[in-house]
Amino acid sequence: MINTFHTSYNPPPPPVPPRAGYNRPRPAGNTSLVKFLSVMLLLLMILTFGGFLYLFQKLNVQLQDSYHEDFILKRLQECADSSMGEESMTECGKLMERYKTVIEKVSQANEKLSKLTGGGAHFIGPAAHMVALTVPKDKTSDFLKTSSLVWDKDHSLLQDVKISKERDKLTIQYPGIYFIYSQVTFSRNNPSSSLKQSIRSTVPKKEQGKELLKSFCTLKPGTSNMCTASVTGVFHLEKDQQISVTVTNTSLVNRDSCSFGLFKLR
Repeated sequence: MINTFHTSYNPPPPPVPPRAGYNRPRPAGNTSLVKFLSVMLLLLMILTFGGFLYLFQKLNVQLQDSYHEDFILKRLQECADSSMGEESMTECGKLMERYKTVIEKVSQANEKLSKLTGGGAHFIGPAAHMVALTVPKDKTSDFLKTSSLVWDKDHSLLQDVKISKERDKLTIQYPGIYFIYSQVTFSRNNPSSSLKQSIRSTVPKKEQGKELLKSFCTLKPGTSNMCTASVTGVFHLEKDQQISVTVTNTSLVNRDSCSFGLFKLR
């Protein structure tokens, strides 16, 4: 029997084997750049994770400290309650002893720091030391317009004490017992009256003031000498009470040698 079926499909020829020593060309690529970017991305991820971990840890410590402080303060408030039992009062006593120890250590550390820095002991509380307004700064002659001495705020010490707008009075902010001092030097004599300085007190809502202290000095007529009147005292001062220094005549005062101040004893 004769096979009459035939097709037009012809299979492709087999691939030609590569020649010896021939290498197929590789596609061009930035291998070094990709590696560099990968390393940078990895470092960025590590730094980001480390930063978040550090912030979380720090916030957690702060929250724990805040909670501990609130708990201690609440416990101290409970200790102030007299209705607590004996066991609770014993615990409060131990808590206070711990706090006293911590406070003593902090005080000792502050003293050592002051000695190292040369600062010495620092006064804590209301205090003031005033120097008179000098002639070059007294452009409007405020010093000569009143019997009260006018003070140079820029070159004076003011700590928890206010000075009036006219710069002639100190206003007490915290009541207590104060040490007050004043020194006034006169360079000229007054033939009609003695050379006098006085420390006066003015209480709010009262028109008349009160003389707390006074002192005098004497100059011989026709001489160019100077004399100094000094005064000190201890007084109980109330809040908003005002203290000032008055003299016989402000034109007779040597401004370079005048001072006035106070500080709270208790």
